Amino acid sequence: MEHFVTNGDFDDFAPQGGESEKAAMSPLAALHARRAEIVSELYLDIKVPRWDNPEIYVRFRPASAIKLSNSLDKRRKTNQSDWAILANADMLIDACIGVYAVLDGEHDEKFSLRKNDPNGSWTTFDADLAEALGVTERKATAVVQALFLTEGDLIDTANKLFAWSGIAGDEADATF
Repeated sequence: MEHFVTNGDFDDFAPQGGESEKAAMSPLAALHARRAEIVSELYLDIKVPRWDNPEIYVRFRPASAIKLSNSLDKRRKTNQSDWAILANADMLIDACIGVYAVLDGEHDEKFSLRKNDPNGSWTTFDADLAEALGVTERKATAVVQALFLTEGDLIDTANKLFAWSGIAGDEADATF
């Protein structure tokens, strides 16, 4: 049985001195690298409905159940009639890694939606995407609502994100 020592950080596991090279190559010794690899691959690309030429996708990281709960509480208190839509938009904004376009179904090449910069970095739900969409309102929630052309499309995308993120039950049900 291998024993590990640490300096208090869980990221700094190291085999105790004198152990064989075989022990250093064990699956446990590679946990840090494997975790980093898993995290880098932990995303979901969701096609934005109704956008076909170009196809537009949003890349998401897993949504946070805690942030969802906080957003729900905050939006409910506003007494706005569209609080549930805004709470869903908040979650899409928070989980967004980037927004990109695909031309002619060629998924190998992803284009930025920054105006006059198709090979630049991807937008998020930001002023650059608002400008590309022709939206004068620069608030991120307005940009989300402009990209997802109907409330149903926005909610359906949030539902897919929640399901993939493992958020179920009362938190997710409350937003719909």
